[in-house]
Amino acid sequence: MTDTDTSTDHSSHYILNREYFTECFDESASTATGLKAYRKAILLIIGASIFFVMDFDVYVAWFLLALGSVELLSVRYRRSWWVARQMISRAAGSKVSIRINDQGIFTDNTSHQKSILWSDIAEIKSTEKGFIVIHNQGTSYLSKSGLEKDFLDFLAEKSKAMT
Repeated sequence: MTDTDTSTDHSSHYILNREYFTECFDESASTATGLKAYRKAILLIIGASIFFVMDFDVYVAWFLLALGSVELLSVRYRRSWWVARQMISRAAGSKVSIRINDQGIFTDNTSHQKSILWSDIAEIKSTEKGFIVIHNQGTSYLSKSGLEKDFLDFLAEKSKAMT
């Protein structure tokens, strides 16, 4: 499943399936907890209540109440919604080839090619199940599952070199 060409060129592949997407979300999503997570929903519902009490405009009040309810659901089912959207995407089920060498990290599948050069990477965070790569183009996630030890060691080495 994993091929190692030289000491500085590592390649592997993985399948974009539900397990991968779930791991990706769990390891990389920042989630607010408590009242902070529901702040927008609470403000919308309070606004709706004010409009109902003031007898201002019932349509605006119902609209704000509906928005608050949708926001409550979006916070509660954030993970499920994100994974479901990924599963219906064009990339779902496809095989992604990944190659890491002295130049950077390169991924390739049937619909998308991406290259992240080491000079573009600001930080690599190691998590329990993978690596979060923060770069100029955004944030990417690399899973440790299915990767050989030398592949993981190379990434860990690069991670330490950046800190």
